[in-house]
Amino acid sequence: MKIPSSTALLFLIAFFTYSSSADELKDTWSTAPNRIWIGPGYHTNRLQDWQIVDGRLECHETHNRLPVRTCHILTHSIDSTPNAFELKVDTGPIDAEAPNAENAFSGFLIGAGNDKIDYRLTALVHHAPAPDGGTLAVVDHRGQVSLRDNTQSLGSKSQWSISSPVSLDDLPLLEDQECSQADNTHPNDVGPHQFQLILTAEPRGAAYDITLIATDLNTNRELSRCRAKNVPAHMIDGSIALVSHHGPKGSKKGHWFSGLHGQGPAIVTHQHRHFGPVLCSLYTLEHGILRMTAQMPPLGKHDSKTVALQFQDNKNKDILWVEVDQATIDPDSRTATFEVQGVDMTQAHPYRLVYNLVDTDGHSVQHVYEGTIAAEPSADQPIVMAALTCHKTYTGGLKWNPDGLWFPHQDIVAGVESCDPDLLYFSGDQIYEGDLTPSGQKSEDAFILDYLYKWSHWCWAFGDLARSRPCITIPDDHDVYHGNLWGAGGRQAKATPGMTAQDSGGYRRTARFVNAVHRTQTSHLPESVAREPAAQDISVYFTDLNYGGLSMAILDDRQFKESPAIAVPDGKVKNGWFQAEGFNPRTQADDPSIPLLGSDQEAFLDRWARNWSGDTWMKVTLSQTPFACAQTLPPKKGGGSQPGLTIFEPGQYPKNDQPCADGDSNGWPASGRNRALRAMRPAYPFHICGDQHLGLALQYGIDEPRDAGYCFSTPAIANTWPRRWMPQTAGHNRAPNAPRYTGDFVDGFGNHMTVLAASNPRKTGEVPVALHDRVPGYGVVTFDPSSRQISMIAWPRWATPDHPNRKPYEGWPITFSQFDNNGSSWVYKLPPISTVNAIRPSLQVTDIQSNDLIASLRLPEDPLSIRVPGPGPYRVLIEDQTGRQAEITVLEGLKIDTPQNTLTIDFETDSETGQEAAPLSQP
Repeated sequence: MKIPSSTALLFLIAFFTYSSSADELKDTWSTAPNRIWIGPGYHTNRLQDWQIVDGRLECHETHNRLPVRTCHILTHSIDSTPNAFELKVDTGPIDAEAPNAENAFSGFLIGAGNDKIDYRLTALVHHAPAPDGGTLAVVDHRGQVSLRDNTQSLGSKSQWSISSPVSLDDLPLLEDQECSQADNTHPNDVGPHQFQLILTAEPRGAAYDITLIATDLNTNRELSRCRAKNVPAHMIDGSIALVSHHGPKGSKKGHWFSGLHGQGPAIVTHQHRHFGPVLCSLYTLEHGILRMTAQMPPLGKHDSKTVALQFQDNKNKDILWVEVDQATIDPDSRTATFEVQGVDMTQAHPYRLVYNLVDTDGHSVQHVYEGTIAAEPSADQPIVMAALTCHKTYTGGLKWNPDGLWFPHQDIVAGVESCDPDLLYFSGDQIYEGDLTPSGQKSEDAFILDYLYKWSHWCWAFGDLARSRPCITIPDDHDVYHGNLWGAGGRQAKATPGMTAQDSGGYRRTARFVNAVHRTQTSHLPESVAREPAAQDISVYFTDLNYGGLSMAILDDRQFKESPAIAVPDGKVKNGWFQAEGFNPRTQADDPSIPLLGSDQEAFLDRWARNWSGDTWMKVTLSQTPFACAQTLPPKKGGGSQPGLTIFEPGQYPKNDQPCADGDSNGWPASGRNRALRAMRPAYPFHICGDQHLGLALQYGIDEPRDAGYCFSTPAIANTWPRRWMPQTAGHNRAPNAPRYTGDFVDGFGNHMTVLAASNPRKTGEVPVALHDRVPGYGVVTFDPSSRQISMIAWPRWATPDHPNRKPYEGWPITFSQFDNNGSSWVYKLPPISTVNAIRPSLQVTDIQSNDLIASLRLPEDPLSIRVPGPGPYRVLIEDQTGRQAEITVLEGLKIDTPQNTLTIDFETDSETGQEAAPLSQP
């Protein structure tokens, strides 16, 4: 069939001449300098696959494991009301002289998503089909165009990444389509092949007639056209994207694009949808010191290397913004980190991050990213922390909506915002290395870019939460591209016969990669208190942060832990699971010499527990994972079986689940776990963590149940690995009518733990079930200084503020006293102690015989009786903020139920002279 004459073509073009009132689309890369990041109006999948080269947009990825590559235009879309439009772009293979490939094409993807789907979600669409997957309008290397249906599933196997090979034939043609091709379109298998694609759409009632034409850029000869009639509107309305799939035979490069242009009443502009150049900001504030990190994209060598931080000037009305710092962008992490001294923490400070993009014509455009440094809550006001973990974007089946892609987590963000937290804590797995696209790369540069691609999604989802409140982020194993991480002090992980590199302990990726990850997530934290870096000069980030009366120890509980495969060779450990026949992890997996936190971090905890300077009234430890292994499995089931376990109706249980022993948890090694808890216990700390994907409320036991602090392990934001705590045997000493999975237990490593609540996987009735039946959510903790009460709530993800049945997971909220975090099972106590004429006094109790620190805390206003592990004797040291001290010796404590008179220390009489208060003997 012959192509229609050029006269007909001119008529068609004339038909689509639109009025100037339409929102016009033009590319911005033609005047941009060479760089990987395309610009603020685009989102590319993957980041590292696309770049600007000499004014053209190029896709440099052709791997056959990867699906269609896409570049989504964020600032424009096709309206849901059928209207005419035209899209035009020049394209062709970058390696123009290479032989043609049957399975290579380039062109447009239109109609993915719609105005009811968050545009950020739509921007992740590759070829992962769905009812709103849109239409592919593409040309192959011979110049043949086709209109393809992108709403049909390409597979049903659940998988982590979109990694199935796809050919053009896998994508069905639109129905009612007629195609024609010029004679001998491209008789030779070798180029050059340079095409102009023109896609036009004409509304037909609630549907469209669409036409795609390819012409040869060298000769202006029409090569082919396809016309599809009565295309449903949902196949057309939505996003506009460019696609590149594979490239010529033997080539490592895909396709180029230039001259993108769109017009017509159906094209709508969304200028507010820019993303970048500042992708997000993270900050902390302490003692008047602001530390902030601006996350930038991969800019070009000719782009500016600095970012400015400006504060709003409240004093000089003529100067609205004043620069307070300037930072250089790190070349690997692409972060700019600021430090500003002398910030008035009693006032909120509007700020903005300023970066100038300069094009090749010398035109400069100022881009600003705005937020607010919140005023610090006073130490006598309640402070609220939101805690989140495990940011999963995608689960398999190649269905991006509604069951597969959970990004950008608007329900989580809305729920957190409704709680109005003063502080955010993200405990790790901000990215998953295989999420959405495979993690295999060819160079360390590509690995860093792959991480930044996935990290940018976290920034896009949670940046609005973080831009105006302090945010603590720490990386976990997946952030550094491990399934499990035993950092082993930072050594390089090496595979040996019979043992994977991961099981050998250490880091599989280079120090350069790990340090880049650390900078993106921890460079805004206070400087680490580590005495030296880890092996290979890998950065160490454990530190403390004081804010709103909370003193928070931020732990690094993966970096120094030894691998169980190395430490316990008799256990024949694989991926943290002990597989030797007859091996009992409760009795055989421990050795006091096996490091968990490491000696330096344990010493830090000891110092931190004794320090009650400033307005601190509460101690909190923040880490990745609990100091217990609170998960169960059926007999003979090991690691890797969790995704296939049955999800039960509420109230149902598996028949024979038993506590298991996963070396990835901080239940192992038991001795290291107990040393960590003993070091922090005197300060009465509350522990907040994540990682387990299972919401848990625990109380730790060291020598006996309930003799240590409480722990809140928050639910995952989203997950594909639904752990559970559903033991066959009910817990001891559980509350009346409490579920059988609560009470006192011993975990798979022999550690005492009391389970107060667990958000086990269950059938929720909420859709999508692949998300909600794995019980995702977030945690909220409220610290009340007036009552010294702590309240924790595990919120389901589906319980948005407008949900008609909004309520926490079963068992929450849980409220307890700060003073229950140390020895609540002990049967001895000291006499009630109170002070007069003292300014914010703190107390330390030391066992005189062992010299062990038993208690260290800020005294409340009411008399307090300290629990102690035995009859004594004990030395009690009280110090107020002026440095005055009083010391008491308690020769023998009394049983809990023994009435005692309050011992009152008057700092005007007992400490002013520097003399000790009178010793107290309680026989």
